[in-house]
Amino acid sequence: MPGLLRRGCAPAIAALLVACTSVNPVTGRREVILMSEEQEQKIDEQASREIEGQLGVARDPDLVAYVQAVGEAMAAHSPRKDVDYQFAVVEMEEPNAFALPGGHVYVSRGLLTVANSESELANVLGHEIGHVAARHAARQEAHVKTLGIATLLSDLMSGGAPAPSDAERISGHFVARYAREQEREADRIGQDLAIAASVDPAGLGQFLRTLDNIARLSQGFSTPQTYFATHPAARERMLEAAGRAQQHEWQSERPGPGLTREPTSLVEDRDRFLDHIEGMAVGRPASEGVFVDERFLHADLGFSVRFPHGWTLSNENAQVLGRSPRGDGVVMLQLDSEGEDPRAAAVAYAQRESLQLESPASIHVGGLPAFRAAAAVPTATGRRFAEITWIAHRGHIYRLVAGIEPGSLPKYQGIFRKFAHSFRPLTEADAHEITELRLRTVRAQPGESLADLTARSRNEWDQVYTAVVNGLQVGAPPPPGFRVKVAVREPYVASPPSPPAPLDPSHSATPGAGPAS
Repeated sequence: MPGLLRRGCAPAIAALLVACTSVNPVTGRREVILMSEEQEQKIDEQASREIEGQLGVARDPDLVAYVQAVGEAMAAHSPRKDVDYQFAVVEMEEPNAFALPGGHVYVSRGLLTVANSESELANVLGHEIGHVAARHAARQEAHVKTLGIATLLSDLMSGGAPAPSDAERISGHFVARYAREQEREADRIGQDLAIAASVDPAGLGQFLRTLDNIARLSQGFSTPQTYFATHPAARERMLEAAGRAQQHEWQSERPGPGLTREPTSLVEDRDRFLDHIEGMAVGRPASEGVFVDERFLHADLGFSVRFPHGWTLSNENAQVLGRSPRGDGVVMLQLDSEGEDPRAAAVAYAQRESLQLESPASIHVGGLPAFRAAAAVPTATGRRFAEITWIAHRGHIYRLVAGIEPGSLPKYQGIFRKFAHSFRPLTEADAHEITELRLRTVRAQPGESLADLTARSRNEWDQVYTAVVNGLQVGAPPPPGFRVKVAVREPYVASPPSPPAPLDPSHSATPGAGPAS
């Protein structure tokens, strides 16, 4: 066999590799890329639907337009011109950014919270444009995984492991794990784009410095090898980015298109950025529902539901989850479809998921029409018992799913029924309990300490975190007049009811779907 490979197959293999090579638009070199541009676009389209369905994207038109404008100004200088770049803010609390191979670029709400200038945002977007331009995902052959009910029950109830976070799902299902040199190349491309757009390339190093400080604050040390599990160490990249920025006279006399303006001072750059994120929700917006103890309250959709006491709770875009302390039981609230007939919704869902519904019954929950049935759900780790209740409210059908290990029904059936029967229209008293954290800015007064500013502004971040996310020295007073980002809890005012939007029956929509801030 080895001799045959050497004598007869080597020319064929060489010819195949030549056929699969493509010119890298960044380096101009020929490289082996097994994924075609058509495949890149197909993966991009599928992954963007999954990401936006599972995590959700911000709907605040001003915020979205601002990020899109900054991204487009950077993409105008991309070495790859055959891509339609699109930019969006994804609902993740973790500071992160990622790109899909066909040009969808996402920054998280958490990233906007910790960034401190327009140049920082522009450099981050430039970095992600660099991944697309250099076709890094094509070389990594990123794939997408769809999360259905069987996958969810299997993932959430296998081995007692905690439910994966939004960031873990992004890393595990949607985003290529780039090689270290690919990350460095994306940094270089992003800073080159910044220079071409008359943006300070030092913004990348400044942003990475903040990330490194956040890692030190949360972990006690600087992350030595990874950045969000997919990037090289933030400190290593920070030093390299700072060094490259110092080599460029980015504010030279030569004219440049810029971000629709001429280069400005660092203070003006920061103020312009803060003007656009002022009032932004910190974390998931209340427009997507909030927990008040065990109760999940949704002002815009007008309902409440009580989750089991002592269970681990999480509000995600595709569902609201509750997981038992032992990991052998899970409850999920999902938006099934639009309509008024819960029985019809149950039949349609069973057909989509290939489930045999058992013990079906039409019931009422909180005065609302409902339908309940049981089902045995095959998963990768064995069969799970599920009890599912469909409830009609305000033109939507909600699906309340309870899943357990086989044989555990006597232990959990009372809890499951109590969970499902707690769904009811939101009361006025409930609505008054709904608040959200919003990002506000306060200018420091002469001689004022950060502790005094925190008390004056009702800031809910602690002093150390406030200093870190504002790029301030911990323990030192902020300079007089310095604009400090703070997190302030404010009452939430529900948006007026709107007609239900068409839903994709191929996957669940979010109970939190609504105009996000």
